[in-house]
Amino acid sequence: MSAAGMAFAQVAVLHNGTPVTMKIPQETFSVEGPMWDVDIPNRQVIATGFRVTIPASLNGVEFVMGNTQIVNNEEVSLGGITAATFDRVSDINAATRDRIFETAGDAGPIRLGPARSLFSTSEARGVSVAGLDRDPQIEKAMEDNYFFLARNAFLQYPPGILPANFLGLIGIRNEVGGFPANNNQLPPRRFWRYPSQSGATFIAQGSVYVDAAGNEYNVPDFVVKGALAHIVLAENVCIGNMKAAAIGNYNTPDSFVIAGTLIMMNQDPRMPLDIIGIAGSPVSREYFTTQVPAGTFVAAVGHMIGEHVMFAEVIDVSGDVFDPAVGAWISVIDRTWGFRPGRGLSFTGEVVPASSTKSYIQFGSNGVFTGPEISLDPFMVFDPVLNTSRFVVRDMAGADPVSSREIKFIVRDAQTKAEIRHVIYNWANILGL
Repeated sequence: MSAAGMAFAQVAVLHNGTPVTMKIPQETFSVEGPMWDVDIPNRQVIATGFRVTIPASLNGVEFVMGNTQIVNNEEVSLGGITAATFDRVSDINAATRDRIFETAGDAGPIRLGPARSLFSTSEARGVSVAGLDRDPQIEKAMEDNYFFLARNAFLQYPPGILPANFLGLIGIRNEVGGFPANNNQLPPRRFWRYPSQSGATFIAQGSVYVDAAGNEYNVPDFVVKGALAHIVLAENVCIGNMKAAAIGNYNTPDSFVIAGTLIMMNQDPRMPLDIIGIAGSPVSREYFTTQVPAGTFVAAVGHMIGEHVMFAEVIDVSGDVFDPAVGAWISVIDRTWGFRPGRGLSFTGEVVPASSTKSYIQFGSNGVFTGPEISLDPFMVFDPVLNTSRFVVRDMAGADPVSSREIKFIVRDAQTKAEIRHVIYNWANILGL
């Protein structure tokens, strides 16, 4: 495992307000392995033998866990899981309290609950242990949810889209392990076989911190894969031409099929769901399932359960899909940021639609932008087929790690000059300055 950024934080604050400082000389640790325990009260995760503490903040900046997401009942993202919301990591809360039964507009349910535990199936099915989040009753609820959601989604497709023996392939078996002959006359539930799963992977790299009493804490303070600490149920990938898609309903997730894999929109309330179109623009579930045609090349990343079912967390249809409800979109490509003192800021990005818009940037700090708007036209390369433009900027003056740490990208209507969209990046934080 390699770190994408060095440790810059020297002071952290724990969830209970206790300040801790980096131990001198610095001691570091690295974790990338199965989660063994989650200590909700102390905001700690145990993996590969390390007890890692999730702080409230590092150098005054709130700590947010990567690959997590909290959404409200309108599927608006409220950000990732923090020390203040750490109890949302719990299997028990995810499977009960945190479910969202509302639908995503005209699409399917927002989050009907997890279908996979953070812990390995063998541990989660075992006897409940005091102080651990593992509970066999909750594990059974998640396994039941898997079968419920997968069968509902399967029944939306006509014969030939998925294998005729699909329900048997995903674990719905009879008393001798055979597959059901009729999908509407299923064998008793006690014979079904939920595929065994390993638990979530916890990824972090950090330093040892100490409090005033000398107690030591392993605190993530290196950026790895874009965040300081991650909880990843899986990083499974399915890429290919979409055979079909189906919009969901109140108890059936939106889904699509690639090859022999049924891919449902993520239903775990702890994990994200992002559909990415051209230029990094967001695509709604409804648009994806009703307007993106069969045969479209799609990449899905999410957590598999068994060999034929995925719950997608990121769906990439960036080839040529643009949801017009977005209006316009502008974004900077990850890992293209650069800054050289005395020379300026560098970045690369895209805007869509390009033919009817004009794009500008403006420097500022703390949400205040008073400088001139600088046109990106000289840096644009227009693609008339996709109606997008890519901008490549090198050494632009105006950025300063002290006084101009933020940059605002503005998209305006080319005729009326009205603002359609803007997005703000704290480029200095991204670069660790």
